[in-house]
Amino acid sequence: MSFQFSLIRFVPDAARGEFVNIGAVAGSDDTGEWELRLVSNLRRAKSLDDRGRLPQALAFAAGLEDHISGELQLVEPVAPMSKEFLRQSATDLQNLVQLTPPAPVAADSPEQALELIFDQLIQDAGRRSFPFEKKHRAVAAARHAYRSHDEFRGAVKERAEVRSGAFDATFDFAVHNGRAIHLVQCWSFQLPNQTDLAEQVKAWSWVVHELRDKGGNLELGGTALEIPRDLAIFSVMVPPERHIEAPAYEEARAAFDENDVTALVPNQAGRLVEQAIEALSGS
Repeated sequence: MSFQFSLIRFVPDAARGEFVNIGAVAGSDDTGEWELRLVSNLRRAKSLDDRGRLPQALAFAAGLEDHISGELQLVEPVAPMSKEFLRQSATDLQNLVQLTPPAPVAADSPEQALELIFDQLIQDAGRRSFPFEKKHRAVAAARHAYRSHDEFRGAVKERAEVRSGAFDATFDFAVHNGRAIHLVQCWSFQLPNQTDLAEQVKAWSWVVHELRDKGGNLELGGTALEIPRDLAIFSVMVPPERHIEAPAYEEARAAFDENDVTALVPNQAGRLVEQAIEALSGS
């Protein structure tokens, strides 16, 4: 399969023309899967950083990671990560951080594409693969399921704002057609910081509890659609590795059961489409 990639370059002084590759981003518009990886050893970057500007470059990379994961909280909506986004960024960014124009790489996954890129194009003496999966695979699976059916063109809202009473949350997906059809939240329970993850689950479950108790609203660009108390709510999750303690996962399973949330793994994302088609056909 073909993926697109761009290198992330730290250019401490554009006039000198010196740079060092500090990471790469790779993915596919077709699947919606994107991954970013930074070097684990910043020694070469620090050796060029005579003006103390490396933290700014790393902050940019962190923002790019949030963009990929859909966790940016901005007033204006941001276009999803794509080949076109990388191409435009390669043109626009000409200062401290630069992206190379997107180029193809053959691989089975974005993670494998990054392995190839790091092996061939990026020097990183201390490199090691991430020992855990983020939620990107769950998000990509849901997105791919929707995009494979024309019925959902214009009916899927990503990063959907939901409100119930004094509570609000951003769901990864909302399907609508003049009325709310279902909500989806994606998770990875392989993340190493289980304490923070458990707190996120707890905060999210409070919102779902309020929706089940009082209903709520789905915000769509100035229009609010009513969310009935019995609306279908799904969780698409990357489960924890076997034999690895994951207290956030246990917290989530209890919340799913208590709040009537249907839990799916990424290869079950087609069930989102089945439920939505059935609901849309009955509209």
